[in-house]
Amino acid sequence: MDVVDKVDQEFWDAFHTNCSKLDWATTEKNSPMEVTIKPEILDTSNVEEGEGSTSFRPMEFDEYIGQDKAKQRVLCYLEGCEKFNDHFPNTFLSASAGCGKTVFSNIIATMLGKNFVSCTAGEIKSEQQLVDKIVECNGGVLFLDEAHRVSPKIGTFLLPILEEYKIAGKRIKPFTMIFATTHKGNLAENLSALVQRFPLALDLENYSHEELITIFKQYLKKDYKDEVVSDDILLEIAKNCRFTPRLGLSLIKEYIYIRDWEQVKKNNNIVVDGLTTNDIRILKYIEDVGGAGKATLAKFLRVEPKTYEFEIEPYLMFKELVVVANKRKLTPKGKEFIKEIRS
Repeated sequence: MDVVDKVDQEFWDAFHTNCSKLDWATTEKNSPMEVTIKPEILDTSNVEEGEGSTSFRPMEFDEYIGQDKAKQRVLCYLEGCEKFNDHFPNTFLSASAGCGKTVFSNIIATMLGKNFVSCTAGEIKSEQQLVDKIVECNGGVLFLDEAHRVSPKIGTFLLPILEEYKIAGKRIKPFTMIFATTHKGNLAENLSALVQRFPLALDLENYSHEELITIFKQYLKKDYKDEVVSDDILLEIAKNCRFTPRLGLSLIKEYIYIRDWEQVKKNNNIVVDGLTTNDIRILKYIEDVGGAGKATLAKFLRVEPKTYEFEIEPYLMFKELVVVANKRKLTPKGKEFIKEIRS
């Protein structure tokens, strides 16, 4: 072999080593053919080891406060799948941000005795990245958050995988996929065929003040057992966390640090009942101009329209302060609220 041939051979050897991400291998089993897929190599050699997160996370439904309807449906499916030797179905989980979608899904994996792999739709830029997550999942539960951000390319690639558990015509080990989103309608609009591949649809409900206080006490007992927080403060936090456990736990931690609830509210721009200074600005603006569209309101706050629509407006609607039509307008309750604020 001359020098040129040797260089060519070395080039193609390197090319195949670095670029061939899929390594199909057949095995003699009961099924005709199964596939083993090599995942993308991840270099963590420079990452220093540590103890990881030590914060409390519920590991079973008995520890997971609230969401009784969703938990009961999951338990029914678990019992039925065990009885008929069925695979636990792909699940569509819809809830507001910070309401425990990841923890809920992790508990399902624990109850199934399966591996749990978590990622977000924003991470999955290519088909290979999705395949890598499926490999890592290894027949367990693959949790994909922010599912409304799934691109049409990835969604289309995923369809036959969830339908037949095949990739490029090759059979793979069945796994359970859980799609989680705060904006279910967005995904249904763009990838309705994909949504239909999720037989089990669960909607997590808003937490009551009582449930939130129970969650807070559970958190304090596990992570800050020597700290005492009065029931009055816990109720104030429950009233001002927008019915979101994650926000409530953040407020509790800050309160423990500074022991001044009024300062905590000020630091987080909370005015009353979870409404922030930005919420009040929006309500006043709507009243002053007689109604405005979401794009106008977003410009007023200097945020993206989707940020306004999905992070700010839902709570105003939940509090029955605004009504959405061609323009956002104040409800009678909203007008009375602003009148009191301005007086």
